[in-house]
Amino acid sequence: EWFQRKAGAGGNMLRRAPMFAPFKLRDMTLTNRIVVSPMAQYKAVEGCPTDWHFAHYAERAKGGAGLLY
Repeated sequence: EWFQRKAGAGGNMLRRAPMFAPFKLRDMTLTNRIVVSPMAQYKAVEGCPTDWHFAHYAERAKGGAGLLY
């Protein structure tokens, strides 16, 4: 609602907040601009990801972030 007011959208016009708009960088297109950074790196074994990491990031991906890295 705040974004629609700031963007000057009135009546039935709805504008999407930039955070939820697609983002394109070269050949990669993200569905939105929400990014999740690496977390829980202390669980790595000798610096390598484990099955725990794959399960953890799979769960984060279900949340709808545009990019997990």
